[in-house]
Amino acid sequence: MAKNTFRRSSWRQRGMVIDFINIILSVLILIAGLFLVINLRKYLFMFPVIFLLAAIMNGCLGIKRYKMDEYMACIISFLAAAILIGFSIFSLIVIL
Repeated sequence: MAKNTFRRSSWRQRGMVIDFINIILSVLILIAGLFLVINLRKYLFMFPVIFLLAAIMNGCLGIKRYKMDEYMACIISFLAAAILIGFSIFSLIVIL
């Protein structure tokens, strides 16, 4: 019984860390988006960065959903992360 309680509290701490990472990534995405709005030509390289940060955020969310036994939502999150990585690579190729 004690092991199960330890696992739950350990997972809650990890879940809070993942939530904190998602908050930081959201703020970074907003800042990068603001730079794009300010001057699109100068900050064109931000498109791959935004897509990559969004992919990382979806990957973290997928891990959290996997641990919560929400497997369908986990698959959707990882699929969205893979698509966003593809967008990031494509936009990087287009920019260069």
